[in-house]
Amino acid sequence: MTGELRRIVVVGASLAGHQVAVQLRALGFDGELTVFGAEPHRPYDRYPLSKAFLSGELDRAGLDIEPGDVGTDRAGLDSEPGDLDIEWCLGQQVTGLDLTRRSITVNGRRAPFDGLVVATGSRPRVPATLRRDVDGVFTLRTVEDGTALRAALAAGPRRVVVIGAGLVGAEVASHSAAAGHRTTVVDSSPLPTARTLGPAVATHLRALHLQHGVELLPETRMAALDVRAGRVHGVLLHTGSRVAADVVVLATGTQPNTEWLQGSGLDTTDGLLVRPTLHASGADIVVAVGDVVRAPHPLLDGEAVRVEHWASARHQASTAAHNLLAGPGHARPQSEPPVFGTTIHGAAIRGIGFPSKADASQVLWGSIHAGEAVIAMRRQGRLIGAVALNAADQLDIIDHELRGTPAMPFSQGSPTV
Repeated sequence: MTGELRRIVVVGASLAGHQVAVQLRALGFDGELTVFGAEPHRPYDRYPLSKAFLSGELDRAGLDIEPGDVGTDRAGLDSEPGDLDIEWCLGQQVTGLDLTRRSITVNGRRAPFDGLVVATGSRPRVPATLRRDVDGVFTLRTVEDGTALRAALAAGPRRVVVIGAGLVGAEVASHSAAAGHRTTVVDSSPLPTARTLGPAVATHLRALHLQHGVELLPETRMAALDVRAGRVHGVLLHTGSRVAADVVVLATGTQPNTEWLQGSGLDTTDGLLVRPTLHASGADIVVAVGDVVRAPHPLLDGEAVRVEHWASARHQASTAAHNLLAGPGHARPQSEPPVFGTTIHGAAIRGIGFPSKADASQVLWGSIHAGEAVIAMRRQGRLIGAVALNAADQLDIIDHELRGTPAMPFSQGSPTV
């Protein structure tokens, strides 16, 4: 199919879009290659925004995926040598897709393609009724978001309220407490981070939050913001109570950027539905990568899910680039287990597979109470993932088991529930 593709368009100029473009050139595509990005920036890495960038360990320049670098950059990202002849169209919002004409709409004009890569990612999920122009209220998705939040936290002691206790919310709370701010986490679940990491690790993290002075309000929802003269002063809860706040961070999940695909005939229910090869369902000339993708995975018996992890975008980029060039008849399915990692209150957490889909867990190595453990995550008895707590070096055996390859046993220790 490579010979039929003379003009490939990538929509989305962040990590996933960048990686696909580089991979297409590495695989020998020598036609026109254009990347459209809604943000005005060259590709940069969002992963550190709630981590090293927020804490000040990494500066703005450290986020960039720089062209001209040789090999891989500091984060292991494939860099762009600078002679790949990629046209970057930045600060341009794509608003439509016409598969019949094989064109996208951008700035009121049509841009034709022979092959299309959808890499438009996701954005914070914010209630439509919530005002966006309130001082002191933040989301965390773009470099501008990260810069503004970092400045707010560096301005002196603050009363910080984090709405949502997924990984991003937990990371923000951890950094906020470490910086000396009075920090409260409001979350609708009974046990923060349990859905992502499982109840055992989440219980350990709850104890760490409390030890570091974070106030947790589980099974609680934000009803409204207390706004006066354009600035937030507190959060009103569904219980009728109020939490004082100078800074409010909305970490309430994401929604995929698929509006521009409406009317194209593609399935955009909770992301762009794709086949195992990452080809869009119903369109052989379209592949998708990154947060926007809802893809079936063999570990889940073909259940289609969205995966919003940094490493998954890289793995998908390689598969999508190969399959777009090869065509569906010679494509290979994605099978790489998702991996992710974070550090919360000093606890290094690494995950593989789909812990959020598990219905049972088992400590395979170490002790959660001692703060070092590997927990297997199963669904209907089948291993679908694992979470390591301060034990990343012990996670390889699960990786091999998920892939069906032999591995050495755990190096030391024994399970302790």
